[in-house]
Amino acid sequence: MSRIARIATSHHAIPLGAGRGGSGATQVDLILVRVTDDEGAEGLGLTFGLTGGAGAVRHLIDHDLTDLCLGTALDHWPATWEKAWARTHRLGRGHALPALSGLDIAVHDLRARRAGLPLYRHLGAHRDTVPIYGSGRATHAMSIDELIEGSRSYVAEGLDAVKLRAGALGAEEDVRRVAAVREALGPSVRIMVDCNERLDLPTALWMARRLADLGVYWMEEPLRSDDIEGHRQLAERGGVPVAVGEHLQGRFEFAQYLRRDAASVLQPDPPLGGGVTEWLRVSAVAEAGSAVLSPHFLPELNVHLALAVPNCPYVEHFPLIDGVLTETIEIRDGHALPPDRPGHGLCFDEGLLEKYRI
Repeated sequence: MSRIARIATSHHAIPLGAGRGGSGATQVDLILVRVTDDEGAEGLGLTFGLTGGAGAVRHLIDHDLTDLCLGTALDHWPATWEKAWARTHRLGRGHALPALSGLDIAVHDLRARRAGLPLYRHLGAHRDTVPIYGSGRATHAMSIDELIEGSRSYVAEGLDAVKLRAGALGAEEDVRRVAAVREALGPSVRIMVDCNERLDLPTALWMARRLADLGVYWMEEPLRSDDIEGHRQLAERGGVPVAVGEHLQGRFEFAQYLRRDAASVLQPDPPLGGGVTEWLRVSAVAEAGSAVLSPHFLPELNVHLALAVPNCPYVEHFPLIDGVLTETIEIRDGHALPPDRPGHGLCFDEGLLEKYRI
């Protein structure tokens, strides 16, 4: 089995134009990780930052993890993953797992390419397509008419679920907006509501009970992610499924939620939360805890991971880095389809990457 011979990183500041989603981010700091083996084959990984810190993640890869990974046999990567996690664990959550995520995705891409298989088949496929929900056409700045128009456009494209944002305009206004979209779309379309950690518990409880009456499929990130007890109370008393995960890192943090019945939908972000390796572990933790997974952002990568586990009902359609991809996710009849080429198949516009290189 070949061994890791070279690791190279690059940093690209990708403009997003108007603020995206609930975070209002106007730039994504994309860190690409290229891992080359001793036979010249290459795998591509990535991690990113929306609110700073990406440069520190890159530094951690270059100066603390590269020397540990060089020489690793590709079929012994899980052992190196554990060594890298142990080396950086004292740093706490934040930079360590995003750095390891970029490396891990690159190694899995390399292994799948060498096997001549799409990543999801190399991991072991449970199916060949997965439902996808629309998430990128709803912001706090939109009017109700604009929200309805964006949601209807997803339904017209064959999607059966859409996500709205809440938490910035006041609870009563948020409920009014969700109710208007529900009335426009009818009862058959699933609606998710993402609060982006903006609520306190009393407000979240008040809102959840009204969202339950509107048939909301899940209420996402209602509270700060470290408030597990608050989420537990909301899940118990709110009447709507609670979703968390884009700010959690690793199976142990997700397990704490499940032990306390604080969430039933887990949303790992593979480029930030441990890569492919940790995604598979979180999936097992979720299945054992009667929860489902729905990964955050980046359907071009996450479609592979969703197809490799039995408990992922949706991937998210959100155009985070579409501007630098030469090929975006294929959608057919409301389902995301993976590319059939070896590896994860992400294809970047090298000219634009160079333009945005830091």
